[in-house]
Amino acid sequence: MDYYFSLLETQSNILEKCPEWSELMNVIEFRNTPEADPTGYGDKIVYYNGRRMRQFPQDVQAYLIAQQLIHIQLAHRQRRGKRDRRIWDLACAAVVNELLIADGFEAPVNVFRYKDAADKSAEEMYDILYEKAEKDELEPEEEPSEEPEEVKDVYPQQDNKDKQAGDLQGAQEREIEDPGLAHAVAGLSDLLEPSMQLDYDWFPADRIRDGILIEQFKPYPVPHAEILLDTSASIDADLLRAFVRGVKGLLREDAVVKVGCFDTEFYGFQEIHSEKDIASLEIKGAGGTNFETAVRAFTGDAETKIIFTDGYADMPETRCDAIWLVYSDSPVNPPGGRVIYVKKPEEINKYEVDFLIT
Repeated sequence: MDYYFSLLETQSNILEKCPEWSELMNVIEFRNTPEADPTGYGDKIVYYNGRRMRQFPQDVQAYLIAQQLIHIQLAHRQRRGKRDRRIWDLACAAVVNELLIADGFEAPVNVFRYKDAADKSAEEMYDILYEKAEKDELEPEEEPSEEPEEVKDVYPQQDNKDKQAGDLQGAQEREIEDPGLAHAVAGLSDLLEPSMQLDYDWFPADRIRDGILIEQFKPYPVPHAEILLDTSASIDADLLRAFVRGVKGLLREDAVVKVGCFDTEFYGFQEIHSEKDIASLEIKGAGGTNFETAVRAFTGDAETKIIFTDGYADMPETRCDAIWLVYSDSPVNPPGGRVIYVKKPEEINKYEVDFLIT
């Protein structure tokens, strides 16, 4: 029996049960994808197969879309790390299915359920299922089909923080070739605001079920980072793009990242979402360097402020809580902020981080 499928009606059905999800729906792209079986998810994308969705009742359609929304909201893709993908996906499905069923969603027939998943995090469920798999107690047919087969590798996992997955349509990761810059970018990860980092934890629970505090789907603020590039002729464009690529690889997928160029002038911010944006980043400037112009260019929106420079100019008078990444051995002492020096390859033992107290 075929039912009709309307994405708008399905979204409305979801919001009737969970009106707090409206904020997330406003930033999620819903994409009709023939390979979806019948739904899947990527970074800020819910995939659905409109033709396959017509095989399910409207309540089950809402369940299938809500399932992907929770995976995105709970950052299940980012939290996997180096865990076995099949078992991780199964653990996430077990937790999500219990959350949805408890919230009154109608699950499809034969949905994967695990009796202990209701009060577990995805990480805890993974440990349980991994142990069962080692004992050959986990049946292969229990693996859920959570995303389209051809979509699974569109978003490569970042096993190396000096890499950045490129454009969302199948781009490849690129490494930073300069070893000094790579080490400095690795050091930068220690100084980022926690909200910017990739290594998510589950979202804090705010309700208790059966006496147990559980993880729950809930909206979260989108973090902002602003990067200023010193384009005063001593640093070439390829190195600047490599730096932006490396920093982007450290940040949450949903972070708003803005990049601006400066010399004695500030040339405005450009928003960066993908490798394609980085490749087309317009590098402006060529003259001297004015750090006062740079620090005054930062907006009030950014939790993390980064300046990439060779350091050859007078420090600003304005105090700024920025991270200065200095591509030279020229010592800098800005009023406020922290400094990372990029070492030459022959000097590298460990990235150097200088915490300024001024």
